[in-house]
Formats: sequence, C-alpha cells, structure tokens
Amino acid sequence: MASDSTRSPTLSPAPAPGRASLADGGATERRAELDRAHRALLRRTPALLLSLRFLAAALGRLGRGTRPSPGPAIGRPPAGIAAVTFVGHATVMVTTPHLRILTDPMLERSFFGLPRARAPGLAAADRDDVGLVLISHAHRDHLCLASLRALPRQATIVVPPRCADLVTRLGFAGVIELAPGRSFALQDVMVTAVPVRHSGARGLGDYARRGASGYVIGAEGTTIYFAGDTGYFSGFAEIGRRFQPDVALLPIGGYEPAPFRDEHMSPLDAAYAFDDLGARVLIPIAHGSFPLSYEPLDAPLAWMRDLAVRRGLGDGDSSGGGPQEQRRLAALEHGETCFFRKRR
Repeated sequence: MASDSTRSPTLSPAPAPGRASLADGGATERRAELDRAHRALLRRTPALLLSLRFLAAALGRLGRGTRPSPGPAIGRPPAGIAAVTFVGHATVMVTTPHLRILTDPMLERSFFGLPRARAPGLAAADRDDVGLVLISHAHRDHLCLASLRALPRQATIVVPPRCADLVTRLGFAGVIELAPGRSFALQDVMVTAVPVRHSGARGLGDYARRGASGYVIGAEGTTIYFAGDTGYFSGFAEIGRRFQPDVALLPIGGYEPAPFRDEHMSPLDAAYAFDDLGARVLIPIAHGSFPLSYEPLDAPLAWMRDLAVRRGLGDGDSSGGGPQEQRRLAALEHGETCFFRKRR
C-alpha cells in the first residue's frame, strides 16, 4: 500500500517471476558447519544456568540506571559521502547530503519495564530531521509506536508487507509497503527490500501474518545492507551477488538459548554472513542496549572482536583516512559515526 506523498515516492516494477528467489549456494553445508561450531562452543552451559543468568541480568537492570551515550549532531555530509551512526539496538542513522534515514527506531529508555543499558545515541536535531524510516518487521522492539510518534510527520515510512495498518494512523507523509525484490527511491537514496529469515508476527495479542525484510540502501555511491533481524540463511550470498554491498549492518545478539538462532545471529553467524555478502565493512548492531536473550549483554561484541582478530579484520573507523578496500570490523559505540565515500 502506498499513500500520497508530497515527495512523490516511486516504486519499481514488480520483479520477474523467480528474480528475487534465493538459491541455496552451499548455505546448507555452511549452516550445518555453524550448528556444529555452536554446539561445541555453547554446549557446556546448562539450560537452567542460562535461565538463571538471564533472570539475574534482567533484575540487575532494574536496579541500575541507563548510561548516557554521546549523541552529537551529524551535519549533512558533502556530495559523495554517506554517514552511518549506530544509535543503539537495531536503530541506525544513515545521513546523506539530501536525506536522513532511521532504521527500526527504538528510542525508549525501557522495554516492557526493562531499562536499557545505554541510551540511544541520537541528537534531538537529527531526530527532527529524519526524512525516511525503514522498518524491518513488526516486533515491538523494531516497530515501536512510541518512538515513531517522536519523529517528524513529514517523513516517509517503509514497512514490510501487511504492516501498513500498524503505522497509517500516525500521520506520516507517506507509508510504503515494500515486498522483497521491490525498490523505492527518495531524494539521493534507492532502497530495495530483501528477504530475511525471521518471523513477522507482532505478538502479544496480534498474531496476524506479517512480513519481514532487510533493506539495501544505495546512497552517494555507497551500498549499505541493513539486515534487521535474521538467522543465517542462503540469502546472504545472493544479496552479495546482486548488490555487492560496501557496508553490512548485521545483528550479533539474541543467540542464546540455541533455538533463538533460528531467527537471530551470533557473532560467528554474522562473520559467515559477512563473508557471504563480500562486504568490505561490518558494523555490528542489535547488541549492548537491552538484555533480551540469555547471553551476557557485553558478550556479543567481545566475541565479535575476538573473531575479527582471528580472521584478520581490523577494528577501526571508516572515515576515509585508511585503505578503503581493506575488509574490516567497525564496532561502533552508541552514538558513534563512520563516514563512507564512493569507491574510486
């Protein structure tokens, strides 16, 4: 569904039959390899201990405040530059010379009464300048109505199939339902929805069959892949072949207990996905904000950094001062920004 917008958004024609399908490409074997590796790494932690650890972490959050995050305003960059800011959880801000984008805005200080560990790293001036919002799925920590109400109404919001009814009444200038394989252009940005391995039902009384998507963002000569929430699947290799992303925004939390990996990724899953995508920079997301699964809150990023060392990925910024073709991990703090320039 698309509503009228003063910005005249456009949708590409529907893809030809089979064009958006994702071939297996050896992913079955790679997933089996990942399953074996995770069993070896995590099997020594009994389920009861995991449950007690999660309960202790949740209760501990109730007795602690939320740490502030730096949120300096990010000015519009010059032509040919795109800025990527890790706001927190799955919320990322992409800033171009002509548009400011926010993914899965989760700006609340708590989630179902559970205080967040780190405040969202987003300046009020930047929040009020958002022109495009991308929603990956309807889970309440990704499609947060309270956070959406805090955004400017002149923005356009893109949602997966069968999710428009959740946001239409909020009064945004445009509401676009974008199915995987479809594209949407606004200002200097092209957004294409891509498949994920994740359920879309909102839960807690709303069990309608809703869609879930990742997004490929083309901005100022840089291609940015936002995975939203997903388990490891064959689609990463196909997305890599089709779009050749420069930057991969991959979730790394929510992998314990083991069944959670059906729809979420561990740092090891993300490392495999990064290889499949062939991207040059990995920015981890979905970590360090809320204790929503059984692993310790700081464990995903620590594991990701250890994997980066083992795989020869540098951990540093991408401001343009270093070698642009080097594959690297950019582990951003809440509110920290990387700048990417068009490849020469």
